[in-house]
Parts: sequence; structure tokens; C-alpha cells
Amino acid sequence: MFTPQAEAPPEQTINSVAGEYSGVLLSSAAKIRELKEVASQLARHYEPMLDPEFFLASVSQGWAPRVVVVYRGRDVAGILYAKERAISGIRTGVVYADGSLDGMLLAAERHRQDALRVALETLLSSPGIRGLRLRLLRDSGDLNSIGQLVISRSLDVQYSLIEHDVSPLWKYHAHLPLADSYDRFLNRLGSTTRHNFRYYRRRFEAAGHRFVDSLSVDELRSAAAELAPKSKFVTSWRHLEIENGLKMVAAAGRPLAIGLKHRDGEWLSVIGGWYRPGGAVLCFQCNNDSNFGNDSLSIVLRAYLIESLIAQSLEELVIWAGTRGPLSRYVSYAPAVGVRLDLPTYSWRVARLLISTAKPFLPSRLAAVAQWIT
Repeated sequence: MFTPQAEAPPEQTINSVAGEYSGVLLSSAAKIRELKEVASQLARHYEPMLDPEFFLASVSQGWAPRVVVVYRGRDVAGILYAKERAISGIRTGVVYADGSLDGMLLAAERHRQDALRVALETLLSSPGIRGLRLRLLRDSGDLNSIGQLVISRSLDVQYSLIEHDVSPLWKYHAHLPLADSYDRFLNRLGSTTRHNFRYYRRRFEAAGHRFVDSLSVDELRSAAAELAPKSKFVTSWRHLEIENGLKMVAAAGRPLAIGLKHRDGEWLSVIGGWYRPGGAVLCFQCNNDSNFGNDSLSIVLRAYLIESLIAQSLEELVIWAGTRGPLSRYVSYAPAVGVRLDLPTYSWRVARLLISTAKPFLPSRLAAVAQWIT
């Protein structure tokens, strides 16, 4: 029967069937940090989400890092970033990797399919790991690696289309295309949204408030702590999300940190994120909604942000975990496929069946974990 294990898996080397590639599983933060130099050598361009330090910062409470280094001979051919779900520090044996925003696999293109296949094989062959949950872009070649893996070994496999706002398991990152000028961007918007972008920003400036185009990470952290209790989304999970976001911003090579200040010096709104090739990621925003709920601070600061990105000739703003409100009508979500790979052992099949049966009766926190497993 399924028994969770508390200890982390040992570092382990798995040789591929062909013998040309091998994989090593790393679970300690210290060992993962040692990959920084080789990761920078593998990268064709700087993508912060493929930096080992950034990856570690992104591993939030309830997860444990699982990184596979794939070798071809003595040379590193690829690095797979993944994480294992844990409950109160106890392993579930279920590992998750998300390739929807270029943050899963770092590899030279000629090695990509083999590196992914060997990395997944290494995870599935490691003690205590029972299954993988993957999100892959539908138009990527990564599904070919899954096909090769399924042919090479016996697995329980399930594919499913992942749609925005359907599953509670995945973060859906919204992609907002920009334009070659701010006026052209505004002209793409509907008349009401365009009016609001202009009206609330003019009102903000007429009141004598100001836009701050660059904050240090310490300033961002202090402002976010000041603003979080004044936001209309005040929950314990919201505080955790902001803290996780701050860790990622701090780990990014090119952090994005901007804000709005009242004419008296009080923080009104801040945005934290990072720059990436061709664009930027808005990770979180905190607003003083309690005292300035009628001033549309979110729109005002996003207007400044979009104008700034366009001035830098950037092409896209990614809004982490999606967006609501006026911009929701102008974003798109990358079409993705969910892949579930499970070891076909009798005990693990029975465990999944029992967990699936019990899921409707579990508290919400445990039900969310059960959803990952089943």
C-alpha cells in the first residue's frame, strides 16, 4: 500500500537505454546552486526562470526541489527543473514540471528531446517517486519525448487538454501583446477600457501623485508589506503568494519593481516581476484599495508599466497566474497539454483509487493535494 516517505531521494545516476545519456537527480539546494555556471553556459539567452537560484526561489511551501542533470558523456546536455508535492514535509512521490512558460527544461536544441526523455526516466526510476504531472505546450516537440519514454517502459499514461479556468491545479499565465507605441496599444482596446486608462492616469497626475519607475528589492518588500493589509484581497494565502513573489523578484537577474506614491510620500501601489527575453512578467501587484478604492490604482500603474515596456521595444507582458478586469479581454493563454505518468504498480493504483474516492470528503487543503495525486 502507498506509504509517504519523509526523507528526500538520494542523488542517483540513471543511464539511458542507449548508454549515450545519463541523468543525475539533485534534491539539495546547495547542489542545485552549483549548477549556476553550467546553466549559464547552456542558455542561448538569459531566461531567469531557468536560473537555478530563481528556480529555488520559486519552490514554495508544500513542495521540494527535484532537479535532473542530463549528461552526454561528461558534458551536461540538459537540466530539468521539477518539484515534488509534500504534505507537512512528508513526500507524496508525485513530481510536477511546468513547461508553459519556458521554465522547465534547459537544453541545447539538438539534445532537447533526449534530455527530456532521460530526465523523466531518471525521475521515474528514483526511489520514492511514483508519478509525474507535466504541463507542456501543445505545439512543442516535448510530447515526442513522452512518446519515446512510454514505448521504452511500462507506465500508466493519461493526456488531457488544459484549458484556462478549468482546472484548479495550474497557474494560467496571461500573455498581453504590446505595440510599437503606447497610443497604438491604447487604440487596440475597447472604448471604455481606453477611456479608463487615460482618465484615471490623468486624474492621478492632476492630484500631484507620482510614478516611481525603479525600486530596490528592499523598497519593494517594504512597500508590499505596507500595502498588503490595505488590499481588498487580504487572506493568508495572499500574503504567502506575495512573499513567494518577492523571493522570485529578488532572485531575478533583471527585477521589475515599480510603484505609485501619494504626494505625501505614502505608497499607493507597487508591482513586482522580472524582465525576460522580449518582454516582462508581472508577478504581483499590491494596491491601497481601502483608502483609494475609487482611483483604479491597478489600471494606473499598469498603464505606466505598459508604456515603459513599449518604450524599451518589448513585445509582451506576461501576467503571472492570469488577470481579471479590463485587460482580461485582451490577453491569451498558451494552449497546453497535461500529461500524467504513473508507475503501474498495484499498490500505487490502489492508493490513487482510494484517494480519488475520498477526495470529495476531504478538507479543501487536503483535497487540493489529492487532486495533484489523482
